[in-house]
Amino acid sequence: MNKIAKTAVLAALALCPVSGAAQGMDWKSVTRYDKASAKKQLTDRFVKYVTFDTQSSDQTSAVPSTPGQKKFAKELAKELKKNGAKNVKTDQYGIVTAEIPSNSDKNPPVIAFLAHMDTALEASGKDVKPQVHKNYQGGDIVINAEKNLVINPGNSSQLARAKGHDIITASGDTLLGADDKTGVAVIMTLVQYLYDHPEMKHGTVKIAFTPDEETGMGVEKFDVAGFGADYAYTVDGMDLGQLTDETFNAKAFTAVFNGNRAVHPGTAMNSPFADNVLMASDFHTLLPRHRRPETTSDRRGFILVDSVQTQGDRTEVKGIIRAFSDEETQELVNEVTRAFNTVKSIHNKGKNFSLTFTDQYKNMKSVLPEQVVALAEAAMRQEDVTPVRTAARGGTDGSQLSFMGLPTPDLFAGQYNIHSPLEYADADVMEASLRTALRLVSLWGIQTAPERP
Repeated sequence: MNKIAKTAVLAALALCPVSGAAQGMDWKSVTRYDKASAKKQLTDRFVKYVTFDTQSSDQTSAVPSTPGQKKFAKELAKELKKNGAKNVKTDQYGIVTAEIPSNSDKNPPVIAFLAHMDTALEASGKDVKPQVHKNYQGGDIVINAEKNLVINPGNSSQLARAKGHDIITASGDTLLGADDKTGVAVIMTLVQYLYDHPEMKHGTVKIAFTPDEETGMGVEKFDVAGFGADYAYTVDGMDLGQLTDETFNAKAFTAVFNGNRAVHPGTAMNSPFADNVLMASDFHTLLPRHRRPETTSDRRGFILVDSVQTQGDRTEVKGIIRAFSDEETQELVNEVTRAFNTVKSIHNKGKNFSLTFTDQYKNMKSVLPEQVVALAEAAMRQEDVTPVRTAARGGTDGSQLSFMGLPTPDLFAGQYNIHSPLEYADADVMEASLRTALRLVSLWGIQTAPERP
């Protein structure tokens, strides 16, 4: 959709209240929704999905980066077809897309739900052995007694609100893969539900399962125009009610220090000797310690050096800058520049210094229509979920997609302690995520989009 048409859609949406009259159909009564049955379907799917080894790799530029993701994509495409989805395709990058055609006589915007298939690099995703701990009643959940791996409200605070819930963990030897197979399970269960209940009226719903989110490569290959959605939601969030509509601004920097080490160190005094390793060390030391990741939280940004490489007379320092506002981003750029210039002035025997900055991604809030977020909040409230807008201290597939022309905030999915062997999923929160997504389908179904060009 072009900018003119999208502006018209937003104008039309602004005329339609988000609460009160904009309740949509009473989809749960119409379809006789059964919470216990839905939770069982979600649990069964999730437990099956985590047995697929889909860990991504940062050691290749190929997409998908690992063969396990292709295998999982094939399984998901098969399941989509079984559950009535149309135009199911898997492209050369392993991106699975599908469509649930409209059964409405209205002309609502086309919405989409996305989740990523890969799992994180921090621990193995092979031979995952899921354990379902039913009806959690508080206290310890022992993941692995031999390794003394335990989760409880002390180290996993969300468990304090999970009494009576079904909690799913791995065995302590691997990741669980809740990030983001909770989202995959929620979306696939939504597809099946709409197929099983044609009495629930809705507009066209698009589906996508993407690879390599953990390496930041998956949606770089995503064909937004060909996908054909007006608005989308990733289902890749954590706690109940979490709605992420904001991300960091992200920049990378590279500082290069060229010295002269072609002098015997025993005769370096009063010589052209210039130590490029020392220059890099001084540069790192001069960066403000109060603006490091471990000294910042909430909405305060940071600077991090994440790579130092030396070859002969040349040392290259790479790092990242993260901040929510443009003003703070520039402030941190200035801090890096100040440290670099100080090193140049101290080590005046050095030569060919350089400092470059590159944009990685921007805060998606700047391009995210408020109405898209407000409808998600309305959907949660109508499902007795309290929405909590959050700002992600990182990037999301949704932030990239938003700047590619597909506005995409992120919905909660019930995943916790991600990227670690203590990772777990909450089946009851997954069920609430499913209801929220179905309510969103209902709410978008009563919006009327203008004629598309």
